[in-house]
Amino acid sequence: MVQLTEKVRMLFDGKNFAVLSTLEPDGKPHSTVMWVKRDKDDILFALPKSRRKIANLNRDPRAAVVIFDAASPYESVQVQGIASIEDDPGGMLVDELSHKYTGGPYPGFANPGPNPQWVIVRITADKVATSWANS
Repeated sequence: MVQLTEKVRMLFDGKNFAVLSTLEPDGKPHSTVMWVKRDKDDILFALPKSRRKIANLNRDPRAAVVIFDAASPYESVQVQGIASIEDDPGGMLVDELSHKYTGGPYPGFANPGPNPQWVIVRITADKVATSWANS
């Protein structure tokens, strides 16, 4: 496990979008822009259990996350690590992330019909690479 620096933590704590990359069954990358948050030195995402990313992580938990500073896009970080998945039946994390990124509750909860079964993906970093504009 790798500890994140304060500067890296600030990127994940900010309203910056991240890209989660998982591996398809044939080894090709599958990448998606995501809402993200940090829990100590772990990176967290909220996903519906039925998504392709979850199937990929259940089969092969290796993942990479790239995030950049929206105010200074030449400031970026790549975190590589191992994912673990836990159930989030109430969708607590997706709602928390919705407040962070949109300023309000997750809009999917207002739609009629069954809500998806939510999970929390936790990436524990084993490698961190940074690219800072002035370094």
